[in-house]
Amino acid sequence: MGLYEQKTCIFTGLETQPIINDIDAIEYVIEINKKRHLIRLPYYATQWPVDDDFFKKNKNIFYALLYNNDWFEDENKYIDLDRLKALIASKVLPKTPEEKLENLFLKLFSYQKEDGDWIRFKTEYYDNLLWKLLYFKSLKELNYYVEVLDSKNLIEAKFNQTKDRSGLLENFRITFEGLSYVIKLREEGNKSNKCFVAMSFKPETVKIRTAIKEALEETGFIPVIIDEQNIDSDKTINDEIIANLKRCNFCISDFTYHSMGVYFESGFALGQSKKVIYTCRHDEFKNAHFDLRPLQHIIYETEEQLKNDLINKIEAWIK
Repeated sequence: MGLYEQKTCIFTGLETQPIINDIDAIEYVIEINKKRHLIRLPYYATQWPVDDDFFKKNKNIFYALLYNNDWFEDENKYIDLDRLKALIASKVLPKTPEEKLENLFLKLFSYQKEDGDWIRFKTEYYDNLLWKLLYFKSLKELNYYVEVLDSKNLIEAKFNQTKDRSGLLENFRITFEGLSYVIKLREEGNKSNKCFVAMSFKPETVKIRTAIKEALEETGFIPVIIDEQNIDSDKTINDEIIANLKRCNFCISDFTYHSMGVYFESGFALGQSKKVIYTCRHDEFKNAHFDLRPLQHIIYETEEQLKNDLINKIEAWIK
C-alpha cells in the first residue's frame, strides 16, 4: 500500500487489497468482473474525486472501462491524470444519443435466448450495475433510454410503478421490429460483425491472411479483405475500400512488408473513430515508420502466435 492506505478504489468504490511496501504512493488490487487489476497511484490521487473536474466528469467512464476489461494494458505504470486523459482519448466511447441507444439495445438483445423471450433482470444488477457498464452517468439516464427503445417499438417493456421505484424496468422482450433492427446494426458501421483487414497482398502473406481470418471467425466476426470482394464496374478500388471501411466495426492492420495501402486504410479507420488492431511480423517491425512504432502492436514470430494473440485481443478489446 506504499505509505498511504486506500481502503476503497477511487475509480469504483470497491474494497481494495492494499499492497504493502515502502513506496511513497498508493498501491492496491481490486477484483472486478472476475479480473484482478493492479492500481498504482501518486499519493495525492485521493484528492481527484474532490477537486479535479476532469476526474469527476469522467468517473463513470473509468468504472465502465475497468468493468469491460478495457483498462490500461500496462498496469505496472503509475496512473496520473495525463495517462487517464490519454486513455479516454484512445477509446471509442458512446458520445451521441444514437450511439448510447444502440449500445443499450444490443446489450438488451444479448440476453435473449430465443425470439419472443421475456427477460427479467435481478434488481441489484439493473439498479446498480447495468448503467455503469454501458457508460451512462446514472440510473435515471439508463431509464430514459429504455423508455425511448419502448416508444420506438424496438422493445416491449414493463415498468415497475411502486412508490419508491417508479418507472424502473421490470422485464422486457425484443419486438419483431427490434429483431430487424439488430440485423441492420450488425451489417453497418461500428456495431457490425465485420472487420476490415488491411495487409500486403504478396504471395508470402497467404499464411498471415489465413491466421487473421481464422481468429476473426473464431471470435464471431466476418473478415472483409478487399481483394476478395466483388467490385462493381462503376466503382474504383479506393471507393470500395472506403465504403467497406465505413461498414466495418473495426480494422486489423498488418504492417508486414509495409504496404502503403495499409497505412492509408488504418489512418482512414482511425479518422472514422474505429478501433484498429496493429500487427507486424517480428523481423519486419524494425522497418516500421517512426510514427507507427510507439503504437501498441501484436508482434508475432509465427502465424499460430498471431492467431492466438488476435483472439485474445479481440475478446478483451472489441467484444
